[in-house]
Amino acid sequence: MDLSERRGSTGRRHPWEQARAAFVVDLLRTHLPSSSSSSSNPPTTRILDIGSGDAWVANQVVKGLPGASVTCWDIHYTDAELREFASADITPTREAPTETFDVAMLLDVLEHVDDDGALLRSALQRLKPGGLVVVTVPAWPRLFSAHDHALAHVRRYTPAACDEVLRRGGLRLLATGGFFHGLLVPRAASLVVERLRGKPHDVPTLGTWGGGAAITAGITAALRAEQRASLWAARRGWQVPGLSYFACGVLEA
Repeated sequence: MDLSERRGSTGRRHPWEQARAAFVVDLLRTHLPSSSSSSSNPPTTRILDIGSGDAWVANQVVKGLPGASVTCWDIHYTDAELREFASADITPTREAPTETFDVAMLLDVLEHVDDDGALLRSALQRLKPGGLVVVTVPAWPRLFSAHDHALAHVRRYTPAACDEVLRRGGLRLLATGGFFHGLLVPRAASLVVERLRGKPHDVPTLGTWGGGAAITAGITAALRAEQRASLWAARRGWQVPGLSYFACGVLEA
């Protein structure tokens, strides 16, 4: 979650957050075939997670991807957070990394900056030729709402707009598509209510999730089942609209 959402957090992970992290691991396993090796000495995969927030997703990646190590780069880290988030396989930093990485992850981060192309170029400068990039963004500009304002989003993306940013950066796209399809209608309905009222309603954040274990598990399982359909559609080149959009690409040599 964003560092801003972490303040006042209940400590319970939102189903959306759990499902998105699992989806990212699915994408990495799909596009880094060697990561599924059953060898006792799996190949090392160096991952740069840009705008990584509280490093929870990075930890899920390390758990799900044998041999992975993640550098979490977030310019907003405090000294205390640098100490808290560090582990054997997680290196948090607020300084620009100087190493070269196999994978760059920009997970719901491009929408936070005015110049998304410049942020992407900064990521790619730290990626080896042929390295993998995984991007997720909020989809559909018409759905821009108080929730986006609360999270300091500059924009939402159409699939074509996101793809264009990535291609201009020098990426060859391997897979793209929507996900969180079932959340489109609730978000659209919420936006209609917001506009009819003439003012935004209180916007819950990931850190305020208060659902119990059974409810959380049930919603997460439903979202994960839907994501399997998302990947199936993406493999066939079908663009099914979702509340979020993903793209995987490789840096051309």
